[in-house]
Amino acid sequence: MEKMYQEYKDIAEFRIVYISEAHAIDDPRPNPFAELKGIYEHKDYGERCSTAEMMMQEENITIPCIIDDMDNNVSVTYNALPDRLYVVRKNGRLAIAGERGPRGLRPALDETWVWLAEHRESSKSFREN
Repeated sequence: MEKMYQEYKDIAEFRIVYISEAHAIDDPRPNPFAELKGIYEHKDYGERCSTAEMMMQEENITIPCIIDDMDNNVSVTYNALPDRLYVVRKNGRLAIAGERGPRGLRPALDETWVWLAEHRESSKSFREN
């Protein structure tokens, strides 16, 4: 995703929305990263923000990050858990709505690469005419 951001940030806005931690230490199925970094289920918004910031730094992610509220409104609205990718056009309509979960992320990323490349090319053609 970072590579895509670096290549296309001149023609598209990117945002990561950090939602509730899916596999924190105190989750029935913790993941090794959470155990290594001491990530527990967030008890307040400050903890959620700190965890998001730490993860962005650890992974060298420069994409702007938005933090979901403690009621998980973004996650619920977009059915985002555990991860999801959306491409929203300027008019607010969806161009791409990836499937949920780890299996849906890779196809959505691939589709987004193609969509962005085509968008750049069509924009270039439009400017040249």
